[in-house]
Amino acid sequence: MNKMIVNSLILKKDSRISFIEDFPLNIQLFYFINHARHPFLDWFYKYFYFLGKGFILIPIAILVLFFASDYFIYFLFAMILQGLLIGLLKNLLKVRRPSNVIKDAYVLEPIYHKSFPSGDTAVAFLIVSFLTFVGVPLIFQILAWFYALLIGYGRIYFGVHFPLDVVVGGIIGFFTFRIIIALSFIIF
Repeated sequence: MNKMIVNSLILKKDSRISFIEDFPLNIQLFYFINHARHPFLDWFYKYFYFLGKGFILIPIAILVLFFASDYFIYFLFAMILQGLLIGLLKNLLKVRRPSNVIKDAYVLEPIYHKSFPSGDTAVAFLIVSFLTFVGVPLIFQILAWFYALLIGYGRIYFGVHFPLDVVVGGIIGFFTFRIIIALSFIIF
């Protein structure tokens, strides 16, 4: 898709359209994933997307408390830092959701707040970062990566995030825990 075709997909050009919303590859990837409809994926993501919501961190935190208590405080601080970073970026950048910017976005869940970055993806990759750091068995690490990638793909499939939202959310989620660990070595 060239720039002219991508521009024709945008609902209305105005001064509020950010780089993220107007980035051609971002829009092309969004359409490619969002328009790859399949009844099985519609059914699967109808239920699976709940595993990317922030509340999933509560049972995970309880499991961390019981099975990896040495890391509980780091996990807790990472959850807080990630929430603050995501909230700050969403409120500062105010990137609109794909359905508010471009034509023909299939939206399969209610839309709240702003788009950039993806908080659900950040949650999933925070869990991956933690599990890979503490060294759970390799099969669980692979499953965690698979889970996080499915969450990220689902955010685009559901029509609620651009691909760049998902990538940045994943980066924030993964490195938030690592930053907390690094800071703990400096502070303590």
